[in-house]
Amino acid sequence: MRWRQRLWSLVKFILLAGAIFSAVSWYHSRNMPKGMAPQMVATDTRGQAVNLAEMTENGPVLIYFWATWCGYCRAVSPAVSQLAQDHQVLTIALQSGSEQDVTNYQQKHDLNFTTINDPLGQLSNSWGLQVTPTIVIVDRQGKVSAVTSGMTSKWGLQARLWLAD
Repeated sequence: MRWRQRLWSLVKFILLAGAIFSAVSWYHSRNMPKGMAPQMVATDTRGQAVNLAEMTENGPVLIYFWATWCGYCRAVSPAVSQLAQDHQVLTIALQSGSEQDVTNYQQKHDLNFTTINDPLGQLSNSWGLQVTPTIVIVDRQGKVSAVTSGMTSKWGLQARLWLAD
């Protein structure tokens, strides 16, 4: 009988934690686009042209808003880097210094993903960004299919990409 009480307590805790996490994530992403994703045409830190609309023609795109100064990003970035090996990933470095600063940070931390530097936060503001890290999944039709902020796992991101496809 005692194990049932402990199990029920654990279930209640997990449900409450999930509800709180979902509410905080919704609150942080409330200003992010719904429906069609904003147009994004820019140059990445390697000098290559990036066009979100063209990328979505080849499948869903994971857009990762991050910063070199963001503590949570240090935990999420390696998972995003791993996903970039097999999926379309586009990242925006928010207020993280010069392009060389961002490139040096990525090299130091072995992060291999396409990055647009957003030193003044203008691009991030146009997306309604409230907090880093924030991840947006844009599907083949150019629609925002998922938005999440804060900590997330590689498996959770893979599932969102799979659902968007």
